[in-house]
Amino acid sequence: MKRRLTVAQRQAILKWSCLALSLLLLIGVFAAIPYIVNALPNIRGSDIREVLNGNGAENENYDFAFGAGEFELSEEDENTPPGIDPEGEYEPESPIPVPKPGEYDLPVMSSNLSWYDPDETATLNIINRTKFKIELSDYLEKDFPINEPMDPDAPLVLIIHTHGSESYLENGYEFYSPEETFRSLSEEETVVHIGAVLCEKLNSLGIKTIHDKTMYDQTDFNRSYNYSREGIKKALAEYPSIRYVIDLHRDSVFDSNGNNIKPVTTLNGKKCAQLMLVVGTNEGGSDHPNWRNNLTFATHLQQKMNELYPTLARPINLRSAAFNQALAAGSVLLEVGSCGNTLEEAENAILLFAQAYAGLIKENMK
Repeated sequence: MKRRLTVAQRQAILKWSCLALSLLLLIGVFAAIPYIVNALPNIRGSDIREVLNGNGAENENYDFAFGAGEFELSEEDENTPPGIDPEGEYEPESPIPVPKPGEYDLPVMSSNLSWYDPDETATLNIINRTKFKIELSDYLEKDFPINEPMDPDAPLVLIIHTHGSESYLENGYEFYSPEETFRSLSEEETVVHIGAVLCEKLNSLGIKTIHDKTMYDQTDFNRSYNYSREGIKKALAEYPSIRYVIDLHRDSVFDSNGNNIKPVTTLNGKKCAQLMLVVGTNEGGSDHPNWRNNLTFATHLQQKMNELYPTLARPINLRSAAFNQALAAGSVLLEVGSCGNTLEEAENAILLFAQAYAGLIKENMK
């Protein structure tokens, strides 16, 4: 005698049978997708435009292949639409990634160190680290210290780097590692690169310039000024027409709390590292009786920068050391930004400086 299934058993069998059938149908649908896609007609951009705009797409000259992520340009097209290269590949613009600080990285703080605000009239200011009584307005009234005839086809300017290993932060960085030394032997990361930019610009402006790329602090930092002094003497002996010497550095600015401060301003829509002219004296015992000629030149140069690019320059810094400036009346130590500035900010600044510097020299050529 056959045993009959209970109601509960029959319901269970029916349930599992339905689930198995549903699973088979689902598998079959997925398996059929490639065949369905291949059977679909190609949809063109003109078809889409006709749906959206009626039949007003007759002047369109590129097609959009649905699902391919590419544009195809016709041969008649002379103006490549934005985001499309001549090969027909669509290249979306990728935003430049903004570097993010790590857990232990330290921030850089921006500050205007010109002693006046951008909306104020530019003023001549000085940080006097000596005992000499100085009024810059008096030096502005003095005759320009270089008044002899000059050959415009002969080298007039020498750029050197007593501390050539002084480096900048990478572009986009507003922070730095606690282990950062702010030094590099790679020219492209240091003041040597900024000197190269300045040299090229001055030459293009008609001021013939020589650039000594030697990093005079590489062998012995404590003797770097002795080494650069010999470098200046050698250049002056080889090119006796040189009247101006720029010892190009970058500063290091930290506040009383140890915060890394970068002097920065915005000019012509670009962030620029602020510059500082450093002038030496004989107060420290150096044989430099004519240091006031250097200060006169620096004052005229500061005034020129103030006229053309207000807030580009920080106050002139007068010091007791001579900084080899006794070798030429047109000598100046130029601090381009600080260790908190980026290389790009230093580049932007030195290009503006070149305009002011070249303009001042040309105005006083005989």
